[in-house]
Amino acid sequence: MQEKEFRLEPYRDDEALIATQELFSTAAFKAGIESVLPKELVEYYYSVVNDVHSIYDFQKKIVYPFLKMVQSTSINNLTVNGLDYLNSEDRYLFISNHRDIALDTAYLNMLLFENQIKTSQMAIGDNLILDRIAELVFRLNKSFIVKRTGAPRELYGYSVKLSEYTRDLILSKTESAWIAQREGRAKDGNDTTQTGLLKMLSLAAKKGDLKAYFKSLKVVPVAISYEYDPCDVAKTGDFLKKKENPNYKKHFKEDMQQILMGIQGQKGNVHFEFHAPLDVELDKLDTAKNNKERLEILGKVIDEAIQTSYQINPISYIAADILAKTNDYAAHYTIEQRKEIEIQFENKLKHFAPNEYNDARQYLLGMYANPLINQLSWKTA
Repeated sequence: MQEKEFRLEPYRDDEALIATQELFSTAAFKAGIESVLPKELVEYYYSVVNDVHSIYDFQKKIVYPFLKMVQSTSINNLTVNGLDYLNSEDRYLFISNHRDIALDTAYLNMLLFENQIKTSQMAIGDNLILDRIAELVFRLNKSFIVKRTGAPRELYGYSVKLSEYTRDLILSKTESAWIAQREGRAKDGNDTTQTGLLKMLSLAAKKGDLKAYFKSLKVVPVAISYEYDPCDVAKTGDFLKKKENPNYKKHFKEDMQQILMGIQGQKGNVHFEFHAPLDVELDKLDTAKNNKERLEILGKVIDEAIQTSYQINPISYIAADILAKTNDYAAHYTIEQRKEIEIQFENKLKHFAPNEYNDARQYLLGMYANPLINQLSWKTA
């Protein structure tokens, strides 16, 4: 029996109604939303299930009310800057740091939606669609799939296809595309761009000029800042497991649990900073001797745009001072704030065994201090 070809693309408009009906007729999904969502929202969903005739309908009628509910219950302030760099006619390649499995792209698209800018397709790993419910939700919400498992030749062929797909989306002005600056989330708060990701994106350029190619993609770095990370304890635990066993990989169920944590947990202030599409900054690529160096320089250009635009909250200054055993950043927080945050950190560290405490403490504090440290390193360079 011939194996079914792996599908890269999200669902199309003509698939939206059937996929939505399947989703809302699945017992596990219905039980899930009925247990965690307000009754009024659930009843509203059941009333509009048969009215979703396009992906736009799904985002407007299903996703948007959900995100507004999450915003009202777990975000103090959701702010955005830089949308005036974008226009409704052009399409862009958004490259951002990555904190939350689902909400980073969901809120990015919500902000575009609220400002009458067409929402973006989003790259997600195939590890997130192992379950039919997850696949329905992600593909309905404009996710295209990054294949991460398979033989090297197969994965290379898929990377070429993925690169061409992303290029064609943008250059044809069909839709924008979003991709994280690295595979997976930057759990330690170090937002750096993987050269391998940029190499994958460059495969569709063939042997052309990389500077001109990336200018044509209209690359927009986006800095996504969360005051509090609801998954900080879980991410610290993942780090400790990885340290003990370098081959450790999270199971699909753990990813889903962290998605739920991210949705329900308090996030404080959340900010999206859109950079202008990279243009003159890419002239730095002219100094490179080869494409390898060009991609490395491009990575640093993106890193600088994201790290210098990250919104620093008092918790980052406090974490940096605790780690360094100083009061260097005391002007950025009050004594009361520091006492409160120190208690919060210690309560989080109670989740770990005594022999894990030092490593967990260093990692957890670093998660919040690193965005500040990275930002200052650019400003003093």
